[in-house]
This record gives sequence, structure tokens and C-alpha cells, in this order.
Amino acid sequence: EMFLWGSEIKAILAHPTVRAELNSAALPEYLAFGYLSTPETLYRGIEKLMPGHWLEIDESGQIRREAYWDVPQTVLENKPERWHVEHYRALLEHVVESHLMSDVPLGVFLSGGLDSSAVAALMTKIRRAPIETFSVGYAEQEYNELPYAETVARHLGSIHHEVRVSRQEFFDTLPKLIWHEDEPLVWPSSVALYFVARLARQHVTVVLTGEGSDETLAGYFRYPWTVWNARFDRVYRSMVPQSLRRSVRHAFTSLGARHAGLRRKLDHTFLGRDGNSFSSFYFDNFYAAFSESDQADLLAPAYRSESGAAYRNALAYWECASGDLLGRLLYADLKTYLVELCMKQDQMSMAASIESRVPFLDHELVEFAASIPPGVKTRALSGKRILKAAVADLLPASIIHRKKMGFPTPIAGWFLGPQMETIERLLLGPRSLERGLFRPEVVRRIFAEHRSGSRDHTERIWRLLNLELWQRVCIEGHPGE
Repeated sequence: EMFLWGSEIKAILAHPTVRAELNSAALPEYLAFGYLSTPETLYRGIEKLMPGHWLEIDESGQIRREAYWDVPQTVLENKPERWHVEHYRALLEHVVESHLMSDVPLGVFLSGGLDSSAVAALMTKIRRAPIETFSVGYAEQEYNELPYAETVARHLGSIHHEVRVSRQEFFDTLPKLIWHEDEPLVWPSSVALYFVARLARQHVTVVLTGEGSDETLAGYFRYPWTVWNARFDRVYRSMVPQSLRRSVRHAFTSLGARHAGLRRKLDHTFLGRDGNSFSSFYFDNFYAAFSESDQADLLAPAYRSESGAAYRNALAYWECASGDLLGRLLYADLKTYLVELCMKQDQMSMAASIESRVPFLDHELVEFAASIPPGVKTRALSGKRILKAAVADLLPASIIHRKKMGFPTPIAGWFLGPQMETIERLLLGPRSLERGLFRPEVVRRIFAEHRSGSRDHTERIWRLLNLELWQRVCIEGHPGE
């Protein structure tokens, strides 16, 4: 006889009749991806309204949910590449201008990558005046994009601001940001995003960001790689018996610590993947921190689920997509991966009381991007060809064609330092073990293998750490030891 709703889960938890409890049925998908791609949340009994949907409740309490918008899957095959470039540029410029409508000061989150630089350049062109740009980095140079952001800022003549995040600040802030997000943080870059949002709030109230270009224009390396991997795999499977293919995969897993780097590279190819299983070929290859076989080993017997539970929801989007392989990959990511990316962007900026806007995800631009043929979006292993051509007159070639870093963090190195001892004590302490979710010997093995260098368990440790901190902060109500 009651319907509770809010823009954040914590608003619902504030009601005296609601008790925060772990939705253990969602553990498989969380361990694989770090997020849930259905209305489910990690809280038992609390669901979310998915993007592009509306909800109606009638007098009797019956709830109806329907989609009012979806990504179109019709491709314009008979247009020349130049036509796509020109139309995308015109539409992008129109969209950026529409996102500049505001009565308060605006700025741009500038990473120095193509997407945010394109937005900053168009904003400068439209405004005809210096804009405010904001960047975040680390002391560790190999993970620091600040020099690229400074190059773009000088090129555009922007009023540039930057902040560096230390290891101590990173880990001290985690519990607070988990509270803001209401669920575990999927990516370490959420922390950096919060710090740059906090910096921006000292100067502006609204920022534009570059999210969404990769998922609509095939900017991630995994897209063209999977397309080529699938082509080679078809030939490989037609010529090599299944038993021999299985033996080859087993040989890769048997490589010792000395060959850990080679094993990781081979494992991403058709030689190390089962081409008959899309879950192995794509999800295990690029997304899953814990594959289904890993989870069978990790989870305590009471929490193990039936086969396929981890990938069932994501596969549903893949199966309902139509068209070529690249188009289906992009559609599935728009309905799953990108949803969580937008949540990260929204929650981390709002945690600093700043509004972020994402022009690349304006529905008009998304609809047009979806109509671009795959051969125009990618060539060989290069993606986002349309955007690179569309802004070639606005940015230096060194920025347009530089290797994508993707908001990196030094967390892999931090996990090999003193911080790992602290995290290991937290995850193997009495408070964590009493939950009975995981087999302690497997958690110990994860740390031992990571410490020795025989396996890179950075993502797995991050996933376990965030789940434990979330239970302390959001389920139990306090982050203390």
C-alpha cells in the first residue's frame, strides 16, 4: 500500500519501513561487470527506472513500465564518407551550442583526449572568448594526462585549472564517494572525476564533458579488435579441430609468471578464447573481473548461482540487437556499460554540487551516429574516424591522433605497495569473513598471486574492496573498521 521513489537510493533508505539488505542474487553480475544492467540494484527490493523508460502506477497499485525511446538500428549505407563527416560536425556544433544555454558560469572537463578537446574547441568557437577548463592527474607520470590537457588549453587559450590526486587522498575518499553513489564504485576513475568536479565548483556551476563518443562512434580498441578477432576465429575454427583448440587454450593458462605478459596478450586473441561462446569471446575478454569459472571458485556454496547468471542480462541486449557485429556491440554497450558510465558522471559531479552535461549523448547525435556504417566508424584497429575528421580544423594533429589512455589511474601500482597490506587485512578480517560470501582461501590466493606477479588481479581486488566498503557504508551505516 505504499510506493516510494527518489532520485537516489539513500532517499528511499531514509524511510523507516525500508531496511538496507544485500541482494545476493545480483552478486554474479556485479562480480563480472561491477554494475547491474537491469532494473535490479544491489539492495533487495529496490529497483531503478531504466533510461528511456517511463513508469505509471494506477489507483490499485499496478505498475507499468515502458520504453519511450531506443537507439535506432537503421544504417545509411549509400552515403559517401564526407557526407557523414560534414553532417556529424554540423550536428555536434548545434548540440554543443544548445548545451551552453545557462544563466550560470560554464566550463569543460578537459582530459586532453579527443572527445573533451573537441567539446572545448567547439565551445571556444561558439563563445568567441576564453573558456574555463579543468583537468585532473597524478604524480605518477605514466598515468598522467595533464600535459595533453595543457597542450589543448594553450591551443584554445582557455583559463586552465588542474588538480593532482595523491594515493592517500584516493583511498581516504573512497567511503565518502561510495555513499554518494549508493553502490560500489565500478571504476577507479570515479575518484579522479570527483576531485576535478570539486575543483570546477570553485569557478563554475555547470560543466560539459566528453562522455559518450566512444560508445557511439566505436572509440574503444575492443570494438575493432573484436571484429577482426571474429574474422580470424571463423577461419581458425573451420581449419583446426575443437580438441586441438582446447589444448592451445590450456597451454596458455599453463604459462608461468615469467610469461605472464605474453599470456595476457594471447588470452585476448581468438587463440585463447572460445569462439563458440560470445560470453568468453567478448565479456570475459574485456569486461569481466571475475568470469563465471572464477566465480564458481570464489563464491561460498550458498551464493553460487546457476550457469549463465553473470551474463544473462547483458546477453539479452546483445541478442535483441540487429545488423552487423560492430553495430550490435555498440548497441549492447549503450544499454549496459554506458548507463553506468553516465551514473558515474552524474553522481560524482553532483557530489561536488556541480551539474555535468554530455553533448555527445544528445539523442539527435546518438541517432545520427547509430546510422553511420561500420566501415566509416572504424578502419583496421582505429575507431572514431568520423569525429577525428569532423574536428580536424579545430585541434592539433598530435591530440586528434594520440593513443587513447581512457582516464587511467595508478591503482595497479598502488595495489603492489603498502596499500595492498591494508586492503588484504580488511578483506580477510573477521568483519568481512563473517559475511560468508567468499571462500577465504581463494581471496588469500588472489593476493598471493598478485603479489608474486603471476597474475594481475587489480580489477578483482578493486571489485572486492568496493563491495566490502559498500556493505559497511550503505548496508551497515558506518565505514569504521
